[in-house]
Amino acid sequence: MNLYYQIELTARKIRHYGQSILNDHNLNLTIEQWLVLKTVLENEGISQIKIGEILIKDKPTISRMVKHLVNSGYIEKRNDNVDLRQFSIYLTKKGKQLLDKLLPVIETIRLQGLNNLTEKEKNNLNDTLLKIQNNLIL
Repeated sequence: MNLYYQIELTARKIRHYGQSILNDHNLNLTIEQWLVLKTVLENEGISQIKIGEILIKDKPTISRMVKHLVNSGYIEKRNDNVDLRQFSIYLTKKGKQLLDKLLPVIETIRLQGLNNLTEKEKNNLNDTLLKIQNNLIL
């Protein structure tokens, strides 16, 4: 039994399922872009660098996603008050409206994935995944 393979396969299925649901709702957004929006929602004024650290994504990937979200009008970049070379990222009104529409869809995706798991199974799975993550801290 290859647990790493099962973890990776599960992660891929989650992303694939989630993307198909987003597409079904005609949301012009990838799962990865959703994660950027969610990160900005939870951390208004965050920098691109910090988003990359939180999502464990490289700078070019985050830059492309942020650029797409800015061009779509969902987020805006403002000069950082402390370091003018940096930008702080904020949700726009359009971005907040998208999230209002998106959050129930995301909740449906999450519920489907955890369907038929008992609370004890969910807690055990969470504990196990956290242990694996902690084993891999650099």
